[in-house]
Amino acid sequence: MDDETKAKKTDSDGEKPKPTRRPRTRAARPARKRPVRKRPLRKRPLRKKRKKGPSYEDLKADAVLDGLREQFTDEILSGQSFLGQSIYTVTPAVLYDVMLALRDHSQSPFDYLIDVSALDYLGDQDRFLMVYHLYSYATKKLVRVKSRFGEGDPVPSMTSIWKTADWLEREVYDMFGILFSGHPDLKRILLPDDWHGFPLRKDYDIKLQDQSWIRNHLKIRKTPD
Repeated sequence: MDDETKAKKTDSDGEKPKPTRRPRTRAARPARKRPVRKRPLRKRPLRKKRKKGPSYEDLKADAVLDGLREQFTDEILSGQSFLGQSIYTVTPAVLYDVMLALRDHSQSPFDYLIDVSALDYLGDQDRFLMVYHLYSYATKKLVRVKSRFGEGDPVPSMTSIWKTADWLEREVYDMFGILFSGHPDLKRILLPDDWHGFPLRKDYDIKLQDQSWIRNHLKIRKTPD
């Protein structure tokens, strides 16, 4: 071997150059297509329709309502049912007579006045709705009687029919300022006698309450604005 050939095989430092290896390249393999498994279609169970909440329905075949309509004709405005409870709406002119007829009903005498309440429909001509809850011990039936009154119109007291109406009507007067004609002692029952205003009226500002009463009785000088 000549010197020139040896020089080519050795580098300047006398070390033999490392042979270069070509990277091995793998031939691109075609992608294997996986067989698509067809899953059997599952029938989804039908969703049950959601039951709507309780609603008012017209009364049908109500013996008490039929008797009232025969006696008072057009003064019985409507008869409805809600959660199995009958509701009779009457005009103010016959409210007292209707209540008397229900107490003395031959088949289902409503001998217990459970509650008296009111609703304030501020802005309506007949602003206040009176609601009476009656119960019959004989038939274990519960009914409601409703009637609308304008602001300032006196509501006939039921104290002569049921003794429980005494304090119940006083509470309605105390909270709403509704007057009951014929009540033996209509005065406040929850709030002090000198309290100003009626808290359950929609135009009553609960934030202010009765500023003068607070200053006079609680000796608080600074009151909320």
